[in-house]
Amino acid sequence: MQNTLLNRFFNSGFMLAFFAVALFSSKSIFIKWAYQFNVDTTTLLTLRMLIALPFYTFILLITLKTADKRMPAITLNSFVSITILGILGYYAASWLDLEALHYISAHYERLVLYTYPAFVLIINLLWQKRKITLPEVSALSIAYLGLLLIFTHDLNLYGDTIVLGTLLVLASSFSFSFYVVGSQKYSRKYGSKLFTCIAMLAATLVILIQFILTKSLSDLVQPWQVIALAFAIAIIATVIPSFLMNYAISQIGANKAAISGSLGPVLTTGFAIVLLDETFTLWHASGMLLVLIGIYSLSRQKR
Repeated sequence: MQNTLLNRFFNSGFMLAFFAVALFSSKSIFIKWAYQFNVDTTTLLTLRMLIALPFYTFILLITLKTADKRMPAITLNSFVSITILGILGYYAASWLDLEALHYISAHYERLVLYTYPAFVLIINLLWQKRKITLPEVSALSIAYLGLLLIFTHDLNLYGDTIVLGTLLVLASSFSFSFYVVGSQKYSRKYGSKLFTCIAMLAATLVILIQFILTKSLSDLVQPWQVIALAFAIAIIATVIPSFLMNYAISQIGANKAAISGSLGPVLTTGFAIVLLDETFTLWHASGMLLVLIGIYSLSRQKR
């Protein structure tokens, strides 16, 4: 019986979803390692986007070449909207998230990001006039109580840096929430691959503009360790898991695949403790448990 269950797991989309989440969760670790070589946020994000650029360009060309002729052509308004969403989701949210990791631990950063459904609810309330229910408020209250536990504990240890880091991640989460809300419409209409590629290319253009205006080309000359870590962030923690998760969704559905996302903060915490030697106390464990319970409860209600 046990062997049968294991075989089903390893031959199903659940395994793909698990590995996708594990790879996604490694991103914060790679970033923390890169910062040990004194690379700045803008340069690291530029390197990441430049490395990923050929992959998404290739995927875009293949998608356009093999697109169903019945699929509607992208209108100018849709193209502008997708571009703005890409800038919010892949540029603004990414830059703020990377910058925050200068000030807070990797496992705390992942937990704060994990609460982005709270902003999704607020945006839907203001934008689509969708009311927030009492169970949703209760679930979010539990999640943010968990964050408050960790925040209070780390504030005594790290001082004001924890405040700045938390605000940066919350801003990142807020920006990403607009991407999540807006992406649903255009992913369904034009397909997730085409939408993602256009959004990613738009974000790449913006980070290149920021780099040109604020840095010099010589800043791209980094130690080989930074280049290798930027490659890991772009490919191992971004491109590969995105395809694994898409395939997992096609096999087991979006709802079941989304459940695997609950493993993200847990895996990041494990990586941070083992690989970064980050402090993890009973306060952190209690806070993480509350966050996971709150967001999992919210996801069940949304389904």
